[in-house]
Amino acid sequence: MASFNTVAGCVLASALFAMVVGKVSNALVHPHKLEKPAIAVSDEAPTTAVAAAPAQELPPIGPKLASANVEAGKAIFQKQCFTCHTIDKGGPNKVGPNLWEVVGRKKGSHEGFSYSSGMQAKGGDWTYEDIDHMIFKPTAYIKGTKMAFAGLPKEQERADVIAYLRSMAASPKPLP
Repeated sequence: MASFNTVAGCVLASALFAMVVGKVSNALVHPHKLEKPAIAVSDEAPTTAVAAAPAQELPPIGPKLASANVEAGKAIFQKQCFTCHTIDKGGPNKVGPNLWEVVGRKKGSHEGFSYSSGMQAKGGDWTYEDIDHMIFKPTAYIKGTKMAFAGLPKEQERADVIAYLRSMAASPKPLP
């Protein structure tokens, strides 16, 4: 019976403690009600105005390419891109296509890779400017791309990566 009394005493003491803590905290903190909700909730479907926002204008990458560091680009590529892309001649596709000789290559054309409809519709060849826009913000450059990469915001890093991609070719394309 002594153990029942001990358990009952502990339960009552805990309940009393919780009640006292609640009263003291209410006395110390006075919450105020907002006049209107901080986050508005709407039953309406979102509009496409946000999706139609213009892509951010980038300065031409050509001037930065002249002083780009291929070794720095290789390091960035290995850290940021190598998970999804290979760069070796004849290398396999991964989540993304192999990027050997990507500069000047037709967009969405690497054999054996299943491109998104957005990439297939883009058309044209990969120029230095196109690669710059793609690695800046892939989803802004190609709507519906499967490339889940946030992008490289720093212009010098993009120039370094582009210089590295340029060097990964049997005969690198001339700089702009």
